[in-house]
Amino acid sequence: MPGTSDANACAESAPTQPVSPTNIRSSVHAGAHIPQSAEVDTWEASVHAATHAINQLHQYNRDTGQRGRSFTLPITPGCEATIPVWSGRTEWLRQLRHHITHTTAGRAALTAHSIGIERLMAVATAHARFADSTTGRGVTASRQLIAHHAGVSLSVVNRARRVLKTLAMGVEVERGRTLRTREYLAAELHHGGQQHQAASVWALSSPKHIVDATPPPPQRPSRPRRARAGRRLARHRTRPQQPNAATHPQATTADTLSPSTHVPTQNLSLRSTHQRAHARPTTSIPQPRPLHLQRAAAILISRSPVLARGHIGNICDTIQAAGIDTTRWTGHDIAQTLDRDTRERGWTWPTADQISSPAALFRWRLTHIDWTGPSPSQHRTTADATRRREQAARQTAIAHRNAAQATLEQRHAALAQICQTLRQARHAATSTRSPRNKSDSSPGSPTPSRRASTLDGVMASPYPPDGPVR
Repeated sequence: MPGTSDANACAESAPTQPVSPTNIRSSVHAGAHIPQSAEVDTWEASVHAATHAINQLHQYNRDTGQRGRSFTLPITPGCEATIPVWSGRTEWLRQLRHHITHTTAGRAALTAHSIGIERLMAVATAHARFADSTTGRGVTASRQLIAHHAGVSLSVVNRARRVLKTLAMGVEVERGRTLRTREYLAAELHHGGQQHQAASVWALSSPKHIVDATPPPPQRPSRPRRARAGRRLARHRTRPQQPNAATHPQATTADTLSPSTHVPTQNLSLRSTHQRAHARPTTSIPQPRPLHLQRAAAILISRSPVLARGHIGNICDTIQAAGIDTTRWTGHDIAQTLDRDTRERGWTWPTADQISSPAALFRWRLTHIDWTGPSPSQHRTTADATRRREQAARQTAIAHRNAAQATLEQRHAALAQICQTLRQARHAATSTRSPRNKSDSSPGSPTPSRRASTLDGVMASPYPPDGPVR
């Protein structure tokens, strides 16, 4: 994308005379190059193309769910649909250990790929560390990173992955490869660095036969609530007390800082222990919805009164769940888009008595419209900016044309000079004409009186014979 320099890359920054849109040739004034309209249009087209390409790369990163400090390969749609999700990080590791230690297939897989139980579990734990906690998918760490966290070599990581594939507890969704041109640009836009290679994408799974073959975990005996505080209170109650310890704790023979000094049970029962403090319920303070979201919902309800039956918070949540950016889409934009979509589909809005759940209908309508593009307000703002730019260019051209026209004083001065030139030419012709030439003048030639009257008419006219001087 070209940048600005001292040569004025755009017409608005030119410090010299304005540029006429009818002249496509470059001009030089005061030692600086002034770009013409064709150059400005080319520059704006290149800027628009570059901006559009960058926006497409941003959208590509959002669609492929890029996260972290590296670019991951996009998953083929529908590829993960047949892979069962795992049972959780701890349960998946327990299922894997039980399968490789208590089943014939698990021990055979270890023998076939020449790997021990502890090394396999170390590599599996490293994989589980980078997996999604809910589904077990999205393991995009490289082999070097897995080997670093597991404390093994790359060959051990390869053998452990073969065991996971054999047991169907690990699936390689996308194999690592060299990035393509678009992926390379998207990676640089994502993390700001250069990345040429991408690691494989794995998904950890808990197949049904693995889950059925794994026995349930042993149930631990339930610990009584606040057992430690109860035991401490019981010890203090059973401890022998001195006569006046309850009423005068400082009157004992032991030092007040001595470990043998006891605290009265009456005061202990009123104090708050650590367990009691942690057991207090903590309620999170709800955060208010953004003001632009509330404003969009209020304007939309004013445009569609049927949505005012329920709470406005439901409309706000529906708009937010549909992925509508209310910093760009106002309530008028949403209502206008819904009306246009209704007309294009040939539908009609039902009446208020025909809608049993307006919020559900509104939610269903929003899911069938693409809200990722520019809003009508943005289109209107762009059109206004283009119109203002065209008006400014037109005014600049008119000012340039007016500046190039001759003033009234300039026209009078030029007319006076022309008249003086004509007089001098007439006197020169009169002085050089001989008497013979006067007598032999042809009948068709104008007489001196006729020439004088013509000259007087020219001098009396406010403009020269050829029209006004420009």
